[in-house]
Amino acid sequence: MIRLALPSDLASLADIERSAGKRFLGTPMAWAAADDPVPRMVLEQAQAAGLLWIAEAEDGLPAGFALTQPMDGDLYLAEMAVALPRQGRGLGQALLGAVRAHARAAGYRSVVLTTDRELPWNAPFYRRHGFSELPADRIPALLAARLRQEEASGFDPARRCAMACPAQA
Repeated sequence: MIRLALPSDLASLADIERSAGKRFLGTPMAWAAADDPVPRMVLEQAQAAGLLWIAEAEDGLPAGFALTQPMDGDLYLAEMAVALPRQGRGLGQALLGAVRAHARAAGYRSVVLTTDRELPWNAPFYRRHGFSELPADRIPALLAARLRQEEASGFDPARRCAMACPAQA
């Protein structure tokens, strides 16, 4: 089940993000496995604004989440993570569906994100769900700034891309 996050969910999200990060071990982004989780204050703000979704496991506990924020008329998917033992069960797809449904209902132009071009659970996953890579000259300014920020944080710019999916599609 996908639902909006409750304040009581927030404590478990860092563990979900750390678990999901282990999938990067043995890849060119192995360093991401030790990356810091989303700050609690960011999660609290998104939860209060109705911009944070939870994928519940069979036991009713959070197994994944999608964090979004408005970005110049688009809805930016800032983070999506599913706990490693729960991956491969459609939770990421369901979270993405909830984000896209919200974007449509709220009148956003598109859902946008930045991701790795090659890892199968990154750009190829989003491509299968209707996203297209944006050419460099069509990347909105704030999204381009995000890519530059990622490069400054250690991401390989040759592997990064910006993607978008029309909200009304």
